[in-house]
Amino acid sequence: MRPTGRTLIDRLDSGRLFLAALATLVVSGVLSGGCAAPRLTVDPVYYPSPPAPPRVVHLKSFNRLSDLVPTRGSWLDIFRGGSPSPYIRTPAGIAYRDGHLYICDTDLNAVHDWDLTTGKAKRIGTRGDAVLAKPVAVAVGDDGHVYVADTERAEVVTYDTNDRYARRIKPADREAYRPVALALHNDRLYVADIASHQIDVFATANGEHLESFGQIGSAPGKFYFPMGLATGAEGRLFVSDMLNSRVQVLNAEHRPLLSMGRPGNRYGDMGKPRGLDFGPDGTLFVADSVFAHVHLFNEQGRLLLLIGGPGDGPGSTPMPVGVTVAQSLPEPLTALVPAPFVADYFIFVTNTIGPKRINLFAVGGTRPDVAE
Repeated sequence: MRPTGRTLIDRLDSGRLFLAALATLVVSGVLSGGCAAPRLTVDPVYYPSPPAPPRVVHLKSFNRLSDLVPTRGSWLDIFRGGSPSPYIRTPAGIAYRDGHLYICDTDLNAVHDWDLTTGKAKRIGTRGDAVLAKPVAVAVGDDGHVYVADTERAEVVTYDTNDRYARRIKPADREAYRPVALALHNDRLYVADIASHQIDVFATANGEHLESFGQIGSAPGKFYFPMGLATGAEGRLFVSDMLNSRVQVLNAEHRPLLSMGRPGNRYGDMGKPRGLDFGPDGTLFVADSVFAHVHLFNEQGRLLLLIGGPGDGPGSTPMPVGVTVAQSLPEPLTALVPAPFVADYFIFVTNTIGPKRINLFAVGGTRPDVAE
C-alpha cells in the first residue's frame, strides 16, 4: 500500500527533526562542548613555606585534560562510539615531550597522550598487535617513538609516531621479566627489572639486548626492587633502589658513585623511592610513595627540599609514583604561575590514590622586578 501524501510529509518532517537533533547533538555535545574554554584556577602552595623565599609552587591538581586546556573532539567520534576519555583513573609512569603529556593508566590499560597545545587526547596501546595489559612506565625518544614497560606482558612495547606497534623488547634468555622503569640516553634504552633486581641495556635502533648489570643486595651497585631510572650528565644513571630506601648514582661504566637517602624517619631519609627525573638545573626529583613527598637533591646528593605531602588538599601528594620534568609549557598553563614567582621549568607528579591524581608544580623563584 502506497503512503498517503500526509503520511509522506509526516515522515519527511520526522526525518528533518532527526537530522536537526543529530546536528545539534554533534555540534553542542562534541564540538562546542569540547572546545569551550575552561576557567582555569590555581591552587598555590609554596615550598618552602613563607617567610622563606619560595623555590617551588604547586599550581594545580587534576584528573582530566579539560582541567588544563580546552579539549577538542571530532563530529565523527559520535559514530565511532565516542572519543577516548581524557580522564585518568590510576596513573603510574609519566613523561612529557614537545607539548604532549604521556600517562600510564593501569586501570584503563593504556597510555594517555594529551596534547596540551591543541587539547586533543588519544590512547596508545588499545588495538592491534600490542594491546597493553599493565603499563607502568613510559619514555619518549628523540624520534617520537614511545616505549612502554608492561609488567603483565613481561616486556617493553614500542610504538612509532603513528601509534603503531613497532617491536617488543626483552632479554631472550629470561623467562621471568618484570620491567617497571625506563630511561633513554643517546641510542640506549635502560630498563629496570624487579624480577632479577637488575638493569638491562638495549639498543634503541633494533631492540638488541646489549648488557645487564646489578643483582639483589644492599651493597653499592646492587639493588632491591629498582623502581625508577633517570640519566644525567656524562652518562650517569640514577636508580631508585626502593627497598633499600635510597637512590644510587652510577657512572657511565655502571660503577657506583654515591647514594642518596637511607632508611629512617629523619629529614633526608627515604621510605620507598619510585619515579625520578632531572631538572635542567641539575635538580633531581624523587617520588617517595611511603613518605608522601617528592625529594629534591642537588647533583652532589645533598637534600634541598621536600614538596607535596600527605592528605588531599592543594599540593598534597598522598602516594606519588611518577615524576616528569617539562622545561616549558604552552599557554594558558604558564599563566597559572602567580606573580612575583617566575617559573624556570615545571614538573608533573602522579599519585595512585587521592581525589586528584596528578600535580603540576612550577620550579623557580620570586623576582623583585615582577609585579604582583
